[in-house]
Amino acid sequence: MKVLLLAGTLLFPLHAAPAPPEPPTGREVLSTWDAERSAAWATGDVRRLRDLYTSDSVAGARDVAMLRRWLDRGLVVTGLRMQVLSLEETARSPDRLVLDVVDRVVGATAGGTPLPQDRPTEHTLVLRLVDGEWRVSAVR
Repeated sequence: MKVLLLAGTLLFPLHAAPAPPEPPTGREVLSTWDAERSAAWATGDVRRLRDLYTSDSVAGARDVAMLRRWLDRGLVVTGLRMQVLSLEETARSPDRLVLDVVDRVVGATAGGTPLPQDRPTEHTLVLRLVDGEWRVSAVR
């Protein structure tokens, strides 16, 4: 341990500053985001779903509208899971993340009835860090 000495007097120990934590990988960000989305759908929580998107996200508005249509029919979707077939992080800054993803919906049920398995779909996801949370800004 290093110490700071001033005229032969011990003032306080010097410690190396801890290394900042590694930022999560794109896969980790997407996995956490997908789990939160699945929970919002399973509980029919429109506000929770909306909070996963930036305020100007068209994809968010569409996702919320779709959840409301299911709720209007008296249904929630449980077991919603995105199977990521490929993922490439194409851009990153401290508050922006761009992912090229091929995924599909698997395992979902509504009213106890299994929903059809989705076909693989390519997306470019743009996520923004807002108040410490990654939120989807755009889906292209």
